[in-house]
Amino acid sequence: MKIDIISDAMLKTFLYAGLTLLIAVLVDNLLRSLIKVPKHFTNKRARTAAAVIRNIITTFVYIFAAYIIITLFGIDLTPLLASASVIGIIIGIGARSIIEDFVNGLFLLSLDSIEIGNYIKINNTEGIIELIGARTLTIRASDGSVHIIPNNQISEIVNFSRHKYNLFIDLPVKQNQEIDNIIDAAKSALDQLQKDKDFAEALFPGSQVNGIENFSNPEIMTIRVTLTTSPIRRWDIGRKYRLLVKKEFEKQNLLFA
Repeated sequence: MKIDIISDAMLKTFLYAGLTLLIAVLVDNLLRSLIKVPKHFTNKRARTAAAVIRNIITTFVYIFAAYIIITLFGIDLTPLLASASVIGIIIGIGARSIIEDFVNGLFLLSLDSIEIGNYIKINNTEGIIELIGARTLTIRASDGSVHIIPNNQISEIVNFSRHKYNLFIDLPVKQNQEIDNIIDAAKSALDQLQKDKDFAEALFPGSQVNGIENFSNPEIMTIRVTLTTSPIRRWDIGRKYRLLVKKEFEKQNLLFA
């Protein structure tokens, strides 16, 4: 008889715990859906703000639900939390890190320094921001790999999306050749690149053949070319231009060093 009573009590406890978890899910979804985007925000800015706020809401809703569930099972957290030694251990293990993650995430958002969709470089990791969370930032690199970086580890941010990117290409050529022919070949390759429909939209004003960059070596001189483009397209633009230059040099019997 006693076993039945205990079983019934435990069954009710599990039922209430499940109900609490269900309510937490419903409340979380409701609150997340109620987030309104200010009209003066840009699309990327709005997505970023919404992502951070929704993550914070989810975190606090489930922390509160976990506290209720623990209480339902008769675990009294008051003496545990009142212990200075336990609090010290918690802070030492993770609480400080969690707080720093939250603070850094809000700081990044308030400064409007990054947005979802931006192409950035953080701590030698370069790629597109896919998610800005309450504690972490997710970046997808150009090779497809996904990097999840804790907010408190972000020490330096380079945001390429806010500015154009100048790609410098140095062409080493032999000095015993007509310089005008070399410059003309480099310019011809640039003209072809600017007319290519697959690359023209990613090539901005300012792209030019600068001229001789260096001829300190008696047999070699360096011709510099500047391609102004978007950061995410710089590899494609660079490879295509080098291919066009190579073809122009072959056509005019010019030699690289």
